[in-house]
Amino acid sequence: MNTRRLTLRSLLAAISLGWPLLRTAAAANQDAARTLLLEDEPAAKAIAYVAAAGKVNTTANPTYRRGQSCTTCAFVERSTAKQRGCTLVPGRVVMAAGWCKLWKLTGSA
Repeated sequence: MNTRRLTLRSLLAAISLGWPLLRTAAAANQDAARTLLLEDEPAAKAIAYVAAAGKVNTTANPTYRRGQSCTTCAFVERSTAKQRGCTLVPGRVVMAAGWCKLWKLTGSA
């Protein structure tokens, strides 16, 4: 009986230590599977996405203001990476320096 408890405790300890590693590996695989959204794709054109906010056509996109980018957008994942997930294009990543016409300031109502 004492051996059974010891085995059970060892098993639970191993699972609790290994679980975060499994979750980290799964997240890395998910990030690797996402592909970069390119400006010439239909999804990008539908939201007027550009990979570099400084290249926004302000005539075609009058809502653009200097300083807006995917880095500060509410729809883009918080991260320090140059490419980040965006809820507007599931399964894809956008450039942090990019912009689209649906840009919304993080934390705004």
